[in-house]
Amino acid sequence: MFKRRPPLFSTILILCGMILAMLSWTDLCSFGGCTEAHEYRLYGLPLPLIGTLYFCFLALLLLLSSRWKQCAWLFSLTLAGGAGAELVMIYLQNNVIKAWCLLCIGIAVTVYLLCTLRVLQVFKESRRYSAMNRRQFFSRAVLLLVAAAVGFLVTFAGTRKPEAAGLETALGKQGSRIEIYVFSDWLCPMCIKVEPVLEAVFPQLEKKAKVYFIDKPVHQESMNFVPYHLSFLVNEKAKYLQLRKALFDLARSNKNPSPEDVKVAVAPLGVTYKQLSFMDVSQMMAKAQALATEYKVTATPTVVVVNSSSKKSKTLLGSKEITAENLLKTVKTLE
Repeated sequence: MFKRRPPLFSTILILCGMILAMLSWTDLCSFGGCTEAHEYRLYGLPLPLIGTLYFCFLALLLLLSSRWKQCAWLFSLTLAGGAGAELVMIYLQNNVIKAWCLLCIGIAVTVYLLCTLRVLQVFKESRRYSAMNRRQFFSRAVLLLVAAAVGFLVTFAGTRKPEAAGLETALGKQGSRIEIYVFSDWLCPMCIKVEPVLEAVFPQLEKKAKVYFIDKPVHQESMNFVPYHLSFLVNEKAKYLQLRKALFDLARSNKNPSPEDVKVAVAPLGVTYKQLSFMDVSQMMAKAQALATEYKVTATPTVVVVNSSSKKSKTLLGSKEITAENLLKTVKTLE
């Protein structure tokens, strides 16, 4: 056993990485790239959890490496694996999401700075090695490259979006490049007025476009309905419009419904309310907020029709603009 103080800069970087990983649990970074990046999971586990545990493990290894050399070697292997894993996230943001998450980039920079410091430290120590120990040094370098490759392959194979776990919220034609975002508030009188129009035109819209019903709470009490709405949107697509109407009817008489109240309201439809996890609801709410920000939605009801290929879009606001005729005309124009 030997004793030495943990490197100061490495300690600071690990603390920074830990803070960034914890912040990724919040809605602090709510841009489109941040929201979608945080939706990905590694073998079913949320990436913010993986990042937090990773930096906690690094902190433990760094502390133990001041006493045991074996832990210093394990610290290096863990860093190499993390560097390989970060390549997957960079690839996803650049080639799949096509947008950057500032927190994710900060975490990647932290990992690569830690790797750089570790390489410089090991290289400095290697100058004192004999020829035989230098051969051992190069063999360890190969092992580190293998660890980085393993980190990349394991992360690449296990990283999936929540939709793969059944959290797809889109209704309508899944392969369509036309996307319709309906932003509404459960206590908004104009939203209630527009609902019959949406119900009537939906059978035509679902044949041509992917349709998303997005929560845009204007009234504080509307937040009470979001978890129930998201659960029905994910689990009961076939009866969604009927369930949506039931929630609007419930909101007229009860602004703070309990799960039992919701079960009673939807019982005639033969539906059982299935509670989503807090993480699922939080991530979906963050995505909704990001969409509202992206399309500059500040009032309800608002419908945004987007061509995902050309990126052209048109916004319809209020009951005067949101008509069956305007919706069908806008979809046809953007096709």
